[in-house]
Amino acid sequence: MGVAGRPVEESDALVIKKAYYVLGISIAGLSLILLNWLDASATMFDLMNIKRIILGAMYYMVPMATALAGFTVTQLPATFLLNRVGNRMPMFLGLVLNGLSLIFSTTSSYHTALFLRFLAGMGLGLYLAPSLLLTLGWWSVRGLTRWIQVAYLSSITVLFAISTAMITYITKTTVLYLGVASIVLSMIVLFTMKDVVIIKSASIMAVMNNPDVLMLAIAFSVPWGVYLGLIPLTMHADGTASTVALTASLVLTPLLYKYRHAVRVERRKILFYATAILGGLMALMGIAPPNYVLVAVGFVFTVVLLSILYIINNLVSPILIVQSTSYLLTVSSIIGSIIMVVMGYAIQYLGTLGWITIGILIVISSLIYRILKITL
Repeated sequence: MGVAGRPVEESDALVIKKAYYVLGISIAGLSLILLNWLDASATMFDLMNIKRIILGAMYYMVPMATALAGFTVTQLPATFLLNRVGNRMPMFLGLVLNGLSLIFSTTSSYHTALFLRFLAGMGLGLYLAPSLLLTLGWWSVRGLTRWIQVAYLSSITVLFAISTAMITYITKTTVLYLGVASIVLSMIVLFTMKDVVIIKSASIMAVMNNPDVLMLAIAFSVPWGVYLGLIPLTMHADGTASTVALTASLVLTPLLYKYRHAVRVERRKILFYATAILGGLMALMGIAPPNYVLVAVGFVFTVVLLSILYIINNLVSPILIVQSTSYLLTVSSIIGSIIMVVMGYAIQYLGTLGWITIGILIVISSLIYRILKITL
């Protein structure tokens, strides 16, 4: 007999239906959060024209950097919170903060808007790890834990690209509807979803004591911060087409991951060369029309991101994959938000030399991969 007097086959079918339901709701929530975190941070609805003129490039960088800071401060606390109250509560709080930041984002105050960007980042930080763990819990019943990790992380990169393609459709009216949808979805998460198998989170110290994860995070922080900084910059400089060109390659992540074993080159070497190439392309941004290099920048960053995820996926046990990814993104986002601000100042005051300086920083960050001790 199955659960609650049901036949085993019927119980198994119900679990699968619930697993798909949890996966669908989790991705729906992630879509709303990314639309806020990326699109609203990039558009900012042209608030306070005088401040935009005074700040120049920094006007567009600061909102994204602020959202990244909000994401940073809640990543690790979310992993502790889910240990005590499960996965639903952090997801619920994340969607509520996301909804509030959207509903009130029509403010005419630049500083209030920045605070709302910070809330948007907090929403993503609270939602990301718990939603992955909740999905893993349901799919682990079928022994598909590793598969669902890859599928969920791949969906993030695809949603990332799709979100940037929708930037022009995000208006003051649209954000109100998205905010309400986020609040409604938070209630659905709270009252209709539950943990079927609780994957206990091991101590975060087990990850933080691994020097290779820390070094990977530090090295990845420069490309991560620069890439996110390019999204609002290209949006306002060259329009949606350039932003799509920058992020479209992320859609290839699932395909590239599928054929990862066909590559015989050591992953650290791939990271080293790809990051160095990314630095060279960033230097070209200052002396060539961005549209000529944005597609290449997006593709090379996709390779860097995929290589990072691949190494993390093989570096730690499955039970530590979420903690490791959270720790990686926390460290990378702390440094990346600073890099984003530095990038804004460099471009605004140094022009072409600023792009070259950012390119050099990326190349220098690639040298960290040479001192990693891991062997894959």
